[in-house]
Amino acid sequence: MVPVYRYVLDTSAILARKMNISSPEYVTTQSVMNEIRLGKIARLTDYSSGILAVMEPKPESVERVRMAASRTGDLAELSPTDIDVVALALDLNIGLISDDYAIQNVSRFLGIGTSGADLKEIGKEITWKYRCTGCGKVYARDVGNCSVCGHSLKRAVKSYKIVK
Repeated sequence: MVPVYRYVLDTSAILARKMNISSPEYVTTQSVMNEIRLGKIARLTDYSSGILAVMEPKPESVERVRMAASRTGDLAELSPTDIDVVALALDLNIGLISDDYAIQNVSRFLGIGTSGADLKEIGKEITWKYRCTGCGKVYARDVGNCSVCGHSLKRAVKSYKIVK
C-alpha cells in the first residue's frame, strides 16, 4: 500500500512532540532529521529513524520557494532546512506543520495550508521591506548594508493580508 501523506513536519513540529510521528500521514526531510540529530534531544532521531518517512524535495521546488521567499521578504529568515520543508509540501501538494512564522508566511504565499505545532499559527500573510537604520532608504529585499550610508537594514512590514 502506498502511503498517503497529509503533512510535512518541520523541526519545531517534531520537537513539540504533540503528534504521533509514526503515523503514515507525516513526512519530513533529511535536513530536518539532521537538525534534530544536532539538538539536545538527539535520541529522538534514533527513535524516529525508520518510523517517520523522509523524502527530499525537487530542486525546481526549492528554487520556487526561494523565489517566493524573496518576493515576501522572508528569504533572509529561512534556513536551507526551512526551504526544504516548504518545497516538499509544494511537491506533495500537502499541508505543513511548523511554528516558524516565516515558513508559514511563505507557505501561505504559495498556497500551502499550514498549522502550528505548539504555537498559534499566523493570522496575517506579510510582505516585508527593508529600511536602512541610518538614512531610512527602503529596499525591496535584504541587501546587507545600505548602499547610501552603509548602515544595517531592519525588516519592516510592507503590506499584509488577514488570513483565517
